[in-house]
Amino acid sequence: MLGITGRIVLTLISGLALGEIAKAQGNWADQLVDTRNIDFGVVATGSDTSRVVTIRNTTGATVHISSVSTACTCAQAGQPSTNLIQPGQQATIELKLNTIQFSKKRDTSMTIVFDAPRYASVTIPISAYIRTDVVFEPGKVRFGSVDFGSGAEVTVKVAYAGRPDWKINDIKIGHNDLSATLKETNRSGGRVDYALTMKLNPAARPQRIRDLVTLVTDDAANPYVPLLVEGMVVPDISISPETVSIRPLSPGQTTTVKVVIRGKKAFLIEDIDCVGMSDCFKVKLGDKPNVLHVVDIEFVAPEKPGKFAEQMMVRIADRPDPLTFMVSGTIN
Repeated sequence: MLGITGRIVLTLISGLALGEIAKAQGNWADQLVDTRNIDFGVVATGSDTSRVVTIRNTTGATVHISSVSTACTCAQAGQPSTNLIQPGQQATIELKLNTIQFSKKRDTSMTIVFDAPRYASVTIPISAYIRTDVVFEPGKVRFGSVDFGSGAEVTVKVAYAGRPDWKINDIKIGHNDLSATLKETNRSGGRVDYALTMKLNPAARPQRIRDLVTLVTDDAANPYVPLLVEGMVVPDISISPETVSIRPLSPGQTTTVKVVIRGKKAFLIEDIDCVGMSDCFKVKLGDKPNVLHVVDIEFVAPEKPGKFAEQMMVRIADRPDPLTFMVSGTIN
């Protein structure tokens, strides 16, 4: 039988073991969340300010998010993009700062609660300073959906109340397809107004744009004021399917697949080719511009067996960058 000393030692060991188990169970969800702290920094009143929290399921089990909440309505959490996250997949949660109804220093938190594969919660501290002397109208640059080649222009009003000699000295832009011009529209008493015009380059490739531009002021305490820019450059020409699957073939066998290339206005296809297997593809193209091209692509299976995946390049007249689609299959 154990003596008093033995029982004490066993109790201590058991307590430590249980503590480690509880710690492990409490921390498993921490590893899934991509941020442990959200600091919005100094932002203007009225600015549309948000952050995206990503939850990646790196476990071997299905993860379920049961709830998401914030401790203060100064920060509002949206619904997860999905509540049920399979292994290897992810979910996102958008967190927005309420810069209309709240001001000055704000410290709060967001809590994500999981109930599978077992219960856990993750609390993320949130901090921000909403300055009341600078106001944006509207709260962000919204380009919306812009057709490729069209470009876009949006003007945001910047209003300041405070020092009569306050100035915006510079605009920092990190995105190559964005540019800006600034015009002072009013200066009277302690009120200063600017018109900030953001431009989207017509040559910008199809993409989603979500970036920050920063106004650099002569305010020694808080010189930087961020402004969110969002938009989507949509392609004017689409290719369907985006990935062409070729049926299994033996070396030397031939098959033909169809690709539909559609534009918003007539265009001419100069060539369709690839780098790695150019000898295997034969394409017959028309010599006139059309809105719709249905292209037959003949494929001759090479001698080398195995799986393949090739990027095909579609060269359009008067366009420097080719469009692309994939062709994949298996040679038996």
